Parts: sequence; C-alpha cells; structure tokens
Amino acid sequence: MVKMFNRFGCNLALASMLLLTIPAAHAVSKIVITGNIKAAPCEIDGANGTVSVNLGDDISAAVLATSGAFSPWVEFPLTLKNCPSTTTSVVATFSGTAAEESTSLYKSTGSSRRVQIELQNNQGANLGNGKNMTQSVNQATHEAKFNLRARAYSTNGGSTPGSIEGVLQVTFVYQ
Repeated sequence: MVKMFNRFGCNLALASMLLLTIPAAHAVSKIVITGNIKAAPCEIDGANGTVSVNLGDDISAAVLATSGAFSPWVEFPLTLKNCPSTTTSVVATFSGTAAEESTSLYKSTGSSRRVQIELQNNQGANLGNGKNMTQSVNQATHEAKFNLRARAYSTNGGSTPGSIEGVLQVTFVYQ
C-alpha cells in the first residue's frame, strides 16, 4: 500500500507540475508592428543644392542712406524637381541669422555695414527667420516652384560701401 501511495503521490505531483505549465503555454502574446510612409524628397534645381542670388553689383550707398531705405527687388525661383508622383505639396521653412535690427530681416555678413537682407515670396509675404511657405507640386512636371524675391534693406540708414552676403537655410517637408 505504501508503494501504491508513493506511486499515486508521484503521479499527483507530476500532474500538478503539468497543470502549472499549461497557463504559460496558452499565454496571449501580440506583436504590434507600426510604421509611417513618408513622401520621398525632391531635388533642388541648383548646383549642389545651392541657389545663388546677386542683389546687384552697383547699389549706390546713397540709395541706402536713409532709415527704411532699400534696393530694388531681385526675383528668383527656388525650384524643386524630380518630385515623386506621391508628393503633392512641399512646405519650405526659411532660417538663418536674424538681423539685430529686426527679426523679419536676415543679417548680412559682408563688408557693408548697416544693411540687412529682406526675403519675401513674390506676393509680398515676409519670409524672415522661421517663416514658411507651402507650394503644390505640378503633377505633370513633378516640380514645385517657390517664387521668391530679395533685396538689401537698411533699417537705420547710413549703409557703408562694401559687399552684402548672407546664407539662408531652407528645410523642406514633403507631403
């Protein structure tokens, strides 16, 4: 009878251990897979992604002598080409070193003093530091063209002869 009880006890212990492992074998697990498909980038139509704009080689210091004076606008396109067919619009955000005189103007690092750089879209909206502009992509040509204009501006007047230089960065978000 002791032998039978030991055998029964062993079987009971074995059955108990198996029952304890069953819930672990049936545990519900899930794998969550997420992702985000973004529109592919377009290419900047310019040498090495650079667009150069010359405000003029003959701006007279007398033109920028008074407070609020400015040179004529120089219009130029910032064109993105080879946009994928899935890209329908592009948001361009402009940034650079803001002029001390006004955050809506950019600082000139050239040798001319008391002169800033003003950037707008061709409809007159200011594109100072942190401002953005949205442009649709032409689905026939796969291009987005930002029509821009820039000029020299003298907030306080008294600009001195010399060069005007500024570097602006443009960040694109493709939609």
